[in-house]
Amino acid sequence: MTGNRLRPAHAALAALMAFAPLACAAESTVGTGSATARVRLVVVVPPVFQVLGATQTAEGRDYLVWTNMRSITIGGREYRFARPGENTVHVPAAPVGAWVVHGL
Repeated sequence: MTGNRLRPAHAALAALMAFAPLACAAESTVGTGSATARVRLVVVVPPVFQVLGATQTAEGRDYLVWTNMRSITIGGREYRFARPGENTVHVPAAPVGAWVVHGL
């Protein structure tokens, strides 16, 4: 029963699909020399900072970091890099005999 009712719809859909490329081709060739378009893409990339490794040195610590930024701020100090990607950050050690007192 449903097959008999849907046959005219299938025929109409087939006819529409057969003539659709011709209509699109005719429209796309009209005015090809004067067609203009404006496309605006906005890509938002969140900042990423990851510590890959740490090495103790006599002057402090060297951190191997990966970032997609050209500069980062650690403890109020800005570190600038030549390029985003893997970089080394040197954080100097506290002076000998320095005490840090919290909670005052």
